[in-house]
Amino acid sequence: MDSQTPSFNEKQQHLLHDPSATATEVPPVNNYGPRSYQTQYVLKRTIPVFLTLLAIFYLFPTTFVCHHHDDPALSLRPVTTEGKVPLEIHVMSKCPDARDCLRELIVPTMVKVSEKVNLTMSFIGSIDPNSDAVSCVHGPAECLGDIILLCAAKIYPDVKLWLGYANCLISDYPDIPKRDLVQSCAMEHGLDFQKLNSCISDEGEGIDLLRASIERSQENNVTKSCTVRLAGEIRCIRDGGEWYDCPGGSSVDDLVGDINKLYNASL
Repeated sequence: MDSQTPSFNEKQQHLLHDPSATATEVPPVNNYGPRSYQTQYVLKRTIPVFLTLLAIFYLFPTTFVCHHHDDPALSLRPVTTEGKVPLEIHVMSKCPDARDCLRELIVPTMVKVSEKVNLTMSFIGSIDPNSDAVSCVHGPAECLGDIILLCAAKIYPDVKLWLGYANCLISDYPDIPKRDLVQSCAMEHGLDFQKLNSCISDEGEGIDLLRASIERSQENNVTKSCTVRLAGEIRCIRDGGEWYDCPGGSSVDDLVGDINKLYNASL
């Protein structure tokens, strides 16, 4: 790519950089915690790859209304994967319930039993059967946020890295995918920002990751963010600011107890 970076047009500046945006103060939670509060974001850097990233916005049809429906029975997965208990969360990156799900349940659970869990984060959206175009409930910005998180998980399979990064971004979900947020979270959690950009901007790679993730949620009939599945079954749902469909309870201790039972049964 040419070393000279053209200026963003007015609409692009609005999408990726809003000078009036402020950081949200959120206390860190161990290694998975959201970014530390800073009086100012990290100094802006000119990154040519973001011009390619910007073009991704216009590849997605936009849907702005969040529709939630009852889930039918979900297909089962094996109780363990390589000796670990499969735990999966289905989310939308710009959804407050996803933020609460990570903060209140998933992050503190992983702090306690990460070595026993195979965690997957899948995303909720729509795929046009006629064109394979992808759309997201909260618009193109959410699709881009999903791609950023999928790239992070692909490049950094260590759950402490990608989950910490995901928690950092989603803690400030209204600002996804602003460059300052993406960049400062990467710096805080030790992720190489250039590697993330390469994945996001690679022709087809990021969109293919998102399409496969959405298809996974669709195959399991999941439409609510955040849906938590344990060993292939719905374990809990966070929707509309409430927990429900949590047969074993919605606390961290409840989920940790269930994971330990499944893990010990597989030994």
